[in-house]
Amino acid sequence: MKKLKNILRQLHLILGLGSGLVVFIVSVTGCIYAFEEQIRSVIYKNTFYHVCNHEHKSLIELTDVLRRNYPDQKLKNIIIPEEKNANVLFVLKNRIIVYVNPETAEVSGTLNRETEFFEIVLKIHRSLLLGDTGKIITGTSALIFFFMIVSGIILWWPKNKRNLSKKIKLRLDSGKKRRNYDLHSVLGFYASWILIFSVITGLVFSFKWFEGAMYTLVGSKKEEKNYKSEYLNQKTANAGMIVSDLQLEYPLAEFTIVMPGDSMSAYRVTVTEKGGFLKKQHHFYFDQYTGKPIGQKLFAEQNLGEKLRTTNYNIHTGKVLGLSGQFIIFFAGLVAASLPVTGFLIWYRRNFGKLKGVDENA
Repeated sequence: MKKLKNILRQLHLILGLGSGLVVFIVSVTGCIYAFEEQIRSVIYKNTFYHVCNHEHKSLIELTDVLRRNYPDQKLKNIIIPEEKNANVLFVLKNRIIVYVNPETAEVSGTLNRETEFFEIVLKIHRSLLLGDTGKIITGTSALIFFFMIVSGIILWWPKNKRNLSKKIKLRLDSGKKRRNYDLHSVLGFYASWILIFSVITGLVFSFKWFEGAMYTLVGSKKEEKNYKSEYLNQKTANAGMIVSDLQLEYPLAEFTIVMPGDSMSAYRVTVTEKGGFLKKQHHFYFDQYTGKPIGQKLFAEQNLGEKLRTTNYNIHTGKVLGLSGQFIIFFAGLVAASLPVTGFLIWYRRNFGKLKGVDENA
């Protein structure tokens, strides 16, 4: 066991020094992004919301308004939020989001996903602003960090119960060397049990093979059906016609309408209902020319892997447990950001500070 710990300690040190900067950046940006939804709701209140006074206009009317205001821009998605006082989002292919008041059919504002603060923070978090290369770097660093968490728990584990009390308490009144070591090992141990879930769900986003492993682990298969429209060489059906019946069937849900990507693709409408641990989504497919339904996959028909993949973002951000879960992820992220710093200080003081190392088994 002692030999194993010595090997793990060396790997923990080398890999930590190699990936520390990336882990620090990803952790800090994750903390900044943790409450983006709540902060944006305040900053962009007049853009996101309206005062409810009248009945909502049909989506057909709202779509016509968008076409008149942005005749040269292609529409990518339409999002109809669950909240009655929320404006409808029209996501253009140039990454501009246009918010339209569903009562007055007026444009209340726009958001540029290339330059908006939280969008930039998210890009740094995912790829360090380095595109696909950055995604490989952050994904690889997440794999290393997962090893760091597991090896850190093993290194932390006391030899006997007598030493347990020393391992679970922060001794802030001790010397600088001891205090820094405790900040690294004790806080790291407590945060590890949260960070494991955050890292695993992050790896699902980073690597297709890891996503596939998640499906295999829960005994599921990723099922993808490519629904096609019948090309009739005629005008595309209005998105408002597509969802009118679904809105009556699901009056308290969020709707995301994904526009057809080419002349043969179908409309995809995702209906998201609130409630429950797993994110409850239903998917419906419609011919882009006739507007007729050509397929569907209800939440009850999805396998466990598909349900977990849909819920992955909420688990990653803590939103699966509501605001309390977001706070938990936020504080765990702060600890994660501190670990490369305190770890570096431990290494530096032992090697260049002329201080004797702290006995990890103490």
